Amino acid sequence: MRDPAAYEAEGRNDPLAPEQRVEHPYDFVALPSRTAIGQAVAHDRYLPDRLTGVLTLIYETETPLHVGSGVFETADECGLAGAATPVRGIVRRLGRPVLPGSSWKGAVRARFEAITGSNLGVRSHGGRVGIEKLPEVLRPAGTRGKVEVRLPRLPEPREVRRGQAGEQEVRRQLAALSPAEALFGAMGYRGRVHPGDGTITGAAATAPLSVPPLESPAHHRLAKPGAARVAGPRVEISQVEGRKFYYDGPVRHGRTLRAGEENRSVYELVDHVPAGCTISLELFLDSVAESELGALLLSAGHGADGGVLRFGGYKPAGLGRVRLKGVGGQLRRGSGGAKWRRAEGEPLDADRIVAGARASGFIDAAALAELHQITTRLRP
Repeated sequence: MRDPAAYEAEGRNDPLAPEQRVEHPYDFVALPSRTAIGQAVAHDRYLPDRLTGVLTLIYETETPLHVGSGVFETADECGLAGAATPVRGIVRRLGRPVLPGSSWKGAVRARFEAITGSNLGVRSHGGRVGIEKLPEVLRPAGTRGKVEVRLPRLPEPREVRRGQAGEQEVRRQLAALSPAEALFGAMGYRGRVHPGDGTITGAAATAPLSVPPLESPAHHRLAKPGAARVAGPRVEISQVEGRKFYYDGPVRHGRTLRAGEENRSVYELVDHVPAGCTISLELFLDSVAESELGALLLSAGHGADGGVLRFGGYKPAGLGRVRLKGVGGQLRRGSGGAKWRRAEGEPLDADRIVAGARASGFIDAAALAELHQITTRLRP
């Protein structure tokens, strides 16, 4: 996490000051000094100590949920008051809102990466930032418009290159995958967790929701204090803070901007799933180790140790907070494809499995504590 004393020493704003927690409501789980090794297995066999089967996860939305479709629609088309008012639409199947399995997977994988010392699943080399967003000390002389911000080289997501590789070489590559790559998949390797779309039930929204407009990420804010410098026409960062997660707090309905002598509020309208709705999602597991399952359950919201879990967009505005209400299903060990070869299913004891994953050291206790502290920290 960010160190306020280090920010003060560099003359930067205190990241925990109330105004900073409002404008930049996030902090970082530190990256591991060394990437952990996962437990990948080939898909050609079922090992006797691995678990295979289907889990059912039941969530309740605690704040409105917006999983954007990427399309503007009219309020009337969304079944909302407002007639022809344009609103950002949400993903629907047969007219009903759903939580896409990919949205669940993205949110849970980010948390799983953080608490297992995994490689970053998504790598960024930086981007361009409006010069007005940069502090004076990071504005290249004579530059206008946007400035390129370069991030340091971080451990690249690994790949499994099959091609002409023999079985021994493929297994060597599998053995080098980090925990998140081994479970959720990597280039050339199909993961062993497959979520379906989550079915959403409950009262439908009746009016559009106003939220603050989102801004493009300012890459220079990823830098540790003293780790960003001007290099010719660009800004180069030598060290990043870590993986970003958002604070908790009430839903924000707009942003106040100062225009001359007056303040004005800006917002946009979105379709959404209201708080109090239920999301039911099936999760297909294939040859998963108990320690992997424990970290997965914790990342998916089981227990209080993992802090607040959010799905969808507008997380900085407080949207998408959910609570895991139930975990069901049965898993089999060493399951074969033919029914007559399948072992008997065993009931899921989520508490025992999570405790075992923690005791084994598969879960990084310090990273988990950071994740909890960040996601439960309140912004004003």
